[in-house]
Amino acid sequence: MKKIIIIFFLFSISVFAQNDNPFEVYKAKWIGKTAPDFRFKDINGKEFLISDLNGKVVLLNMWFINCPGCKVEYPGLQTLKKRLIDAKKNDKVILLSLALDSKEKLEIFLKNNPLDFFNMAETTDISKGIYQVLGFPTNFIIDQRGIIRHIKIGGSKQSADDIEYEILQLLK
Repeated sequence: MKKIIIIFFLFSISVFAQNDNPFEVYKAKWIGKTAPDFRFKDINGKEFLISDLNGKVVLLNMWFINCPGCKVEYPGLQTLKKRLIDAKKNDKVILLSLALDSKEKLEIFLKNNPLDFFNMAETTDISKGIYQVLGFPTNFIIDQRGIIRHIKIGGSKQSADDIEYEILQLLK
């Protein structure tokens, strides 16, 4: 009987902990919902409205230069677009980099660390404001109808592979 009570207690703690995990609660709040619309310009002056990107899969990569997890994730993201080109999927996907850093700092960083995304600077009002992200990096994958389908919070060497997998699933 003691074993059953202990197992039940451990199971209850596990279920309770999962339900109170702020990252899981955050994901549940957004996944399946229409992505909030916003207008922005990349560092080259190209203007976007998120709703104008319907018909394409959109990756919103929210990060900042000195973010430890972003630094780990970054090398994989650099090759993501090449892999999409190699898979002949590039024309169906929009990759958006939303950095918290100033345009000047971001431009200097990108000279030494190229990222073949549309790069936006000073996006705190989007990532922390509209999307209320809990941590960095945070990646939102939005389907062709503008619905948020996947959120990846935190960076790892595996992040770009996970993101690519989710994008390719939406393109099937």
